[in-house]
Amino acid sequence: MYERTGCPVKEESIVSGHAIRLLWLYCILLLVVCLSIWISLGPELIAFRTYGWDFLGLYTGGRMVLEGHEESLYNLPTQVAYQEKLIAPYRVATGGLPFFYPPTILPFLLPFSLGSLSLGYVLWLLFCLLLVVTFALLAWRYLGIGRAYRGGFLLVLLAFYPLSNHLFQGQTGLLVLLGFTLVLLFLRRGHDLRAGLALSLCSIKPLLLWPLLLVFLGKRRWRVLFGFLVGIGLFLVPLFPFLGVSVWKEYVLLSLRLPGIQDKYGLFPTSMSNWRALSYRLLGFDLAGNLLWIGLSFLSLGLLAWIWRYPWADHPRRFSLQFATTILLTTLLSPHLNLHDLVLWLLAGALLVGEDSHWRWWLFLPLGSTVSLLSPLWPWNLGPPTVLFNAITVIFLVREIRKIPSP
Repeated sequence: MYERTGCPVKEESIVSGHAIRLLWLYCILLLVVCLSIWISLGPELIAFRTYGWDFLGLYTGGRMVLEGHEESLYNLPTQVAYQEKLIAPYRVATGGLPFFYPPTILPFLLPFSLGSLSLGYVLWLLFCLLLVVTFALLAWRYLGIGRAYRGGFLLVLLAFYPLSNHLFQGQTGLLVLLGFTLVLLFLRRGHDLRAGLALSLCSIKPLLLWPLLLVFLGKRRWRVLFGFLVGIGLFLVPLFPFLGVSVWKEYVLLSLRLPGIQDKYGLFPTSMSNWRALSYRLLGFDLAGNLLWIGLSFLSLGLLAWIWRYPWADHPRRFSLQFATTILLTTLLSPHLNLHDLVLWLLAGALLVGEDSHWRWWLFLPLGSTVSLLSPLWPWNLGPPTVLFNAITVIFLVREIRKIPSP
């Protein structure tokens, strides 16, 4: 086949061009679905009558500290009673999502807890949109996404349903997404100490943090770990006059209780998007289900060690695929991971397309959005579709990592 100039055109490039255009059309359809959900919520969302439920826990923590109830910050009955008063003007239903976060998140929450609950939610929503814009700009400029594909990446990002779900709920995963992105960018430039400082931002969700900490420990990136500890200290020093040391003890005790809580306080293990949900759906909550969960977790840790067995950052493309795979394994390993936490997949998706614009890499985020939308319709006993899709993607990326020759 030839162009009008008489130069031959590779059939592969023609197929790729058609595939990309079809993919853009499909992403437009996904975006329409997401926008229709936003429109259907309408004023109820802004008035804090529909969704925004997770922000209630954030607001509760901030208000309790501002009003001098920090000694009861991790007392669940006290939190629930406090929330009943907060939601009375907004809802008929009772109950809520308690504050489960570590104290390191409080510097972010206190400014949004000064006003009313609905005002705080709207301001938090605007703050999250700012984080989305920041991530998009970082991805465009530093993750290798070519100018010709930047509009396409923005379309894919906005059509990613877990992002909309995150914004509806008033969640915090975008802070972790930004933290992971900065960690990657600093590591690429050899700034390990700065990477550690950026990693401390992710301490607001410790269950998403530990796999990457294991990687840095195994690869002996001591400056990263030192920077992480320094960053944690910078978060905590301003809080000590208000909270003291005892709050940390209460937080640890509450965290140890969380795995045993099921179907209350907003904790629904079988509705999550991790190995735990898959195991419990297949074999139940008893010994068999827990053994399967432990087995899958050890298998994932083995894969994590295998993909990082190469010399540190010896190949740019392999490093990107290693980091992307680590993110996917993190979402499988975390014992508490809901649909909105899959916003971390945005960084994995950006890494996949950043240095290789082949259409197959662009499939990840649209397919991830699709399985997220299909989760409520998926047969219960087959496990969450997000987990199955995640596992298949990990296998594919491991194969791609193996193909890259060492320099």
